[in-house]
Formats: sequence, C-alpha cells, structure tokens
Amino acid sequence: MWKLFTSGKRFLVAVMSGLLLGCEFAPDCTFENAEGKTGRVDQAYTAGCLVLYDKEVLLVEAMGKWGPPGGTVRSGESSQCGAERETWEETNVAVSVQGTAAVFQNGFHLYWCSPVGKPDPKVRAPLEVSNVDFFSTEEFANLRWRYPDQAREFSGMVNKRLRR
Repeated sequence: MWKLFTSGKRFLVAVMSGLLLGCEFAPDCTFENAEGKTGRVDQAYTAGCLVLYDKEVLLVEAMGKWGPPGGTVRSGESSQCGAERETWEETNVAVSVQGTAAVFQNGFHLYWCSPVGKPDPKVRAPLEVSNVDFFSTEEFANLRWRYPDQAREFSGMVNKRLRR
C-alpha cells in the first residue's frame, strides 16, 4: 500500500508541475500618470474595470448574472493593478487603467480601462466566470445583473463617457 501511495504522490507532483509550467501570468501593470510615474495609488480589497471598446463594454457572467470583470486585490497590490490583473485573468483582455469610474459603498473600486491592443475576450477562469462578451448600453437592459439597478447606472456612466 505504501508503494502505491508514494508512486501516486510522485505522479500527482509531476502532473501539478506540468500544469504550472503551462500557466500564463498576467501582463505587467500599466498604471502610470501623465509624467510616466505611478499615479495616486488606491488601496481597496476589491477592484475591477469598465472596459470600453468600439462603443461597447466588456462584461462577465458569473452564476447567471452579469457585471464588470474584477475581484480581490492582492496584498501589497494597488487597486488599479488589481483591476488590470483581475480583468485579464477573467477575460483574456489586457487593459490599462485610465481613471476612476466609481467607488461603491461596499468599497469596490471601478476604473475606466482601455484594452491594450485588439481585445480577444474569452473565459480564462471557468470556475469563476461562465461567459465573457462586449455589450452596447442598449443591450444592458436584457441582461440579468449582479446587483439591482446596475444596468441603469452603468449605462448612464458609459453613455456620459462616450459623449465626451
């Protein structure tokens, strides 16, 4: 029995090592201010991005409900860098933070983000996210949102930004 356990353990270590070698790491954080130096660094437990591309917004579906990509900021990581990393981890879209869109009562920091290059959205974290896509603000009303009134709130924010 011991031989079976130790050989199984070695097999498991070999499989896990192989999986880790195939992992991709998030792109480096791009958050900088106009002078090329790190801008005002926000600290929050959670952060995400409102990614605009071709007048549409990148959204993720989790547990049957839609919202912007985002999640938990790592210890020592700025909210801006956490928002960029979480967006890439969930959507495969590398982004650059452009500024603060909103800070919600629960502490979630939402940033305006732009894709770095042409976005190729796809689910990268299937245990967290079931679908990823770009939507126009007209399509927002047809989605089941993570929080009540988000469709109206995000639609207003995005339409205001697009009118600039």
